[in-house]
Amino acid sequence: MFAVTSAPFTANDLSPVIPTVWPPMVLEQIFAKAVAANWFTDLSDWMRDQGNLADIPDVYTNTFTAQTQSVQGAEVTTADPGQNLVQLAVNTHDYIAFIIGDKDARQLLRSFDFNKVYTDKSAGTLRHALEDAIFGLWSGLSTNVVGDTATVLSDAEIRTGIFDLENENFDTLDGDSAFFFHPYTFYVQLGAVQKYYDQAQRGPNSAAGFIATGQMGDGSYKTGLKGTLYGLPAFVSSRVVSGLLTYRNLLAHKSAFGFACQYMETPLAAATEEGRVRAQTHYELRNLGWLTVVDMIFGTVKLRDQAAVVLNGSSVFIGS
Repeated sequence: MFAVTSAPFTANDLSPVIPTVWPPMVLEQIFAKAVAANWFTDLSDWMRDQGNLADIPDVYTNTFTAQTQSVQGAEVTTADPGQNLVQLAVNTHDYIAFIIGDKDARQLLRSFDFNKVYTDKSAGTLRHALEDAIFGLWSGLSTNVVGDTATVLSDAEIRTGIFDLENENFDTLDGDSAFFFHPYTFYVQLGAVQKYYDQAQRGPNSAAGFIATGQMGDGSYKTGLKGTLYGLPAFVSSRVVSGLLTYRNLLAHKSAFGFACQYMETPLAAATEEGRVRAQTHYELRNLGWLTVVDMIFGTVKLRDQAAVVLNGSSVFIGS
């Protein structure tokens, strides 16, 4: 069989006339949802325009002692429990800045909104910083801690956590308490608990369960809610703290942690991320370029030690 030609065109030969196509899409970074910032006590409205400290009186931890009137008409014994003060310091100012030269800005692909894409990326990064700061408050919790670094988080420990919160007189079914799990803990460890998925143990086909629904009842992809566990909302976030081979999952009342975001609005500033992040773009003549700064001023504080439970679970042990 004879070849038609001994010198066919190659892709390299044709490269000057083979175009590069730029579809109208961008692979933008995906960020964790603002789970903690949308749940815990937000004091931003009180700090938005002024001040660097929020003083919050704490009378929860100081108790009265009931007296008995054994002799009628006798003088009463008065009590003077001490007054504690919790301070929220709004003193963290995080920012991300980038500049695009005038020539490059003019020559950028028109279909690619560079400034918007990178402003959104910067805002998401700062949102992570706030989430990390709130979840990082776990390290100050000392009243209620269950689980360990060597084993998975178990159903018994989940129930112990609920007991610990109820034992501090928090009504866990009033809608103000919730679980916060790392995805590894939720899917790999709790997903292996038989009573959570076994129909014989969980009830009829209509009952929620991992196998039946992929989650524990109705959830919301917008908020990170995966359903309910023992009647409490169960949120999942990759920002739940990991350290020393342990995920620091939480069962927490809204009043366990507090935070506030603060910034000064200007006519040239655009608020994003529910008003927590500020984005500003200005043309800088001295740089012959467009400068964008995305920033956030915030603070976090543990409000009530008794209002949260650390649910420790190994970050390497899978279980059954």
